[in-house]
Amino acid sequence: MRTEMLYIIAGMAVVTYLTRISFLILVGRIVLPGFLSRGLKFIPIGILTAFVIPGLMITGGQVNLTLGNYYLLAGLVSGLVAARWKNVFLAMGSGMLMMVILKSTF
Repeated sequence: MRTEMLYIIAGMAVVTYLTRISFLILVGRIVLPGFLSRGLKFIPIGILTAFVIPGLMITGGQVNLTLGNYYLLAGLVSGLVAARWKNVFLAMGSGMLMMVILKSTF
């Protein structure tokens, strides 16, 4: 491997490390305004939604909102169970069970 490539990889590693460690160092020293700390609480659900929704709605490269989209149906069941019982394992289990039932029946 060329020396330039090793320098580039090492530089990227240092930059990645510094950006991640900076938040750990500064977390106790900086007081964020109220609106910002309230807004930061919604980041995890926003990221999770951005990952999950395309997987449920897009099949074969196109949006599929029909009853033939088993991923969407299983996701809806899982979401309803999660909203009702507030149990992650029950929600995951119900979604997987629904997917097994749909794939084995239809």
